[in-house]
Amino acid sequence: MTPTLAVFLFSLATLVLLGAVAVALQALRNERQIRRRLVVAERDLHAKDAAMKQLSLAHAEELRAREHETVLAERAADERTAAQVEAAQEQTRAQVSADARSATSNAVRAFGTTVVSLGADVGQVVSNALRENRNDEVYATLTRIDHTVQQMIRQAQAYVIVSGGLPGRRWPQQTVGDVVGGATGRVRDYLRVRTGNCDLVVMSRAVEPLVHTVATLLDNALRYSPPSSFVDISYQQGHHGVTVIIDDAGVRMSREQMEEARQVLSGERVVDINALGPSPRVGFPGVAALARRYGFAAYVDGPNIYGGTRAMVFVPAALLVTATEAHRPKHAEAPEPVAPPPPVSEISASAPELDVAELDRTTGGLPKRTRRTVAPADERVDTGEVLARPELAAAWHSGSRHGRAAAARSTKGHDS
Repeated sequence: MTPTLAVFLFSLATLVLLGAVAVALQALRNERQIRRRLVVAERDLHAKDAAMKQLSLAHAEELRAREHETVLAERAADERTAAQVEAAQEQTRAQVSADARSATSNAVRAFGTTVVSLGADVGQVVSNALRENRNDEVYATLTRIDHTVQQMIRQAQAYVIVSGGLPGRRWPQQTVGDVVGGATGRVRDYLRVRTGNCDLVVMSRAVEPLVHTVATLLDNALRYSPPSSFVDISYQQGHHGVTVIIDDAGVRMSREQMEEARQVLSGERVVDINALGPSPRVGFPGVAALARRYGFAAYVDGPNIYGGTRAMVFVPAALLVTATEAHRPKHAEAPEPVAPPPPVSEISASAPELDVAELDRTTGGLPKRTRRTVAPADERVDTGEVLARPELAAAWHSGSRHGRAAAARSTKGHDS
């Protein structure tokens, strides 16, 4: 090795050593700086932790209160949203239910009105047939048809009334006795009805509602009493009005049935037409609807003196006409004159004269049936079949023609 190369290598080694020493010194200085920074950072961290602990201790209650308020506000907002959604759903359900009830009522009312109108048309045909025929057997058949038609009209009227409609027929003012007589003419077993008379006069607008009400209660009494028994109608006049009392000797209502009937008749329980079921009973609901509309009242009670059920219709003085008003000239349509019965000579000598029911009419044209007893028939006549007499047909025709015409004209009439 030459001296020059040796010197070069020595110098290079020296430089490398010096560089390593310099790097080591720099690394040592950096480590010291990092340690100082760590110490400072740790000190700051402890200081901040202490400050946070102090802040938490000082404001912990306030923070908890704010947090509780936030939770309550969120919960209230959720409840408001849920309430709004539920209210909207309830409103929708109520609207749908109201629309369904309205649609059902309209359909039932339209159908019932159609049946009433068709019944009035059938009654008019029967009236024409009664006028044109003088055969006893034909008269008996026609009177049975007409009686059945009147019952059909009453049943259809009940559906019209329950669905919000009006009774339809219109009459001049009538006495309470005539109202009961007209109601008796609309029930099936009218021969079993025993009634007195009441001369108090009912104003025109309340006649048909009261006739329908008494007929409904009377039909109920006849249906649930033995066919051999009678249904008695009496009157109790008082300071505030008059009460029509209907007593039967039939099956008494149970306590639950009586309470339900009282609630329906008093209006405490309003019957929803959608809840009547497949076999609807519209009698008492129809009576209650008329009572609310026109201002009278209906009750049921029991047992009565016969052990059956008592039904009562209270007619307040507001629906009665004073003596002065009763004698005042009426502007209502005058009834058609009664057609005189055929002379006795026209009646066949062999025609049987049996105990039959005659349809008479009030001064205002309201049909009513009364029992009449005539002379016994010839022994050769079969008493098992009741035949009509010409006098019966004439009275029937003259008494019911005006009523049928009024029903046909006022099927769509309005309340006065």
